[in-house]
Amino acid sequence: MYFTMAFFSENLSCLPHITHSFDHAGDSLKPRDIFYCIQKHGANIIQTGLHQKSDCIAADAIFTRSTRPIGIVTADCLPILLGSSKDEFVAVIHGGWRGLTTGVISNSFRAFRQAGIPLQNIQLSIGPAIEPCCYEVSSELINHIEHVHGKLWRGRTSPWTKTRKELNVLRAPAGVNGVWLDLKLYCTYLLESEGLYPEQIQHIEKCTYCSGEVLGSYRRRTHRAETKSFQHSWISLNHD
Repeated sequence: MYFTMAFFSENLSCLPHITHSFDHAGDSLKPRDIFYCIQKHGANIIQTGLHQKSDCIAADAIFTRSTRPIGIVTADCLPILLGSSKDEFVAVIHGGWRGLTTGVISNSFRAFRQAGIPLQNIQLSIGPAIEPCCYEVSSELINHIEHVHGKLWRGRTSPWTKTRKELNVLRAPAGVNGVWLDLKLYCTYLLESEGLYPEQIQHIEKCTYCSGEVLGSYRRRTHRAETKSFQHSWISLNHD
């Protein structure tokens, strides 16, 4: 990973036919013609082309074979970008706990397979999101996640813990729940269950909450008097 006015993943940067960015909060350098959906924290995925109107369709994942940039907006959830080393294909997935539990990953990969995208050629990156150092959740939510997907990590490290990861003084204040959720690890287990290997998945280890105002955080905003902010993440196939 390297750092300028945005975050970039090494695996996607190695694909010469793809341009991508995990932007900082408030960054206005994104392409003007990005296609967005109306995000609902759900599990719908759509395919788009060059001329479809943006901000009209409710979905939380998009893929395209066109050169039109596609993007998502986040402020703690997972921004997921992926492309192929051999195929003209890029996708974005918005991954909060609701989308993960209701099937946004499985629905997306079903759509990729139906579109004839070989999974062995995919490279995927998960950008800045809230990390377990700051993401305290209820035991009821953990029970729900365990009921839906707990079999994926039996005998492995669970994506939640009652022992908090210490990071820095900017971390979120602890409440009374005492359960800390690792969204990226949860998502990684889902991706592996769809057939991806660890070497196809890269994480950018930046916490939206405690990395400061360079990254927008919905949860931090509820704890502090901050202006609403969020970040755009986008990917596109390059023009010939």
